[in-house]
Amino acid sequence: MGTIVVVLAIIGVLVLFSYLKFPPAYADKKLVKVYDMMVLGVCAVLCLMWFLNIRANWMGGINDKWWEPVAIAGALAIETVFLGVCFLMRNFWVFKPPRRPGGGFGF
Repeated sequence: MGTIVVVLAIIGVLVLFSYLKFPPAYADKKLVKVYDMMVLGVCAVLCLMWFLNIRANWMGGINDKWWEPVAIAGALAIETVFLGVCFLMRNFWVFKPPRRPGGGFGF
């Protein structure tokens, strides 16, 4: 289980790095920063709630030795998927690239 947590941690760090390193160049920097802080805050709350839920339900029972790796792996998976989806939404939907005039099929 430790290997899975390490791999998810590496993937999570890479997703976080790419999320913060590649903002849309054509958007207002202040608006992108507000959006990024909101997304990171929501992601932190989701991961914390997952961790606390697993801790409350699995700690002290027959799954006592498994609650920590499952909680950490789940939080890292949530972070990876959430930031990946928000990265795509931010760069291609919320802050759309400007349309180029005449970029059609030659008409």
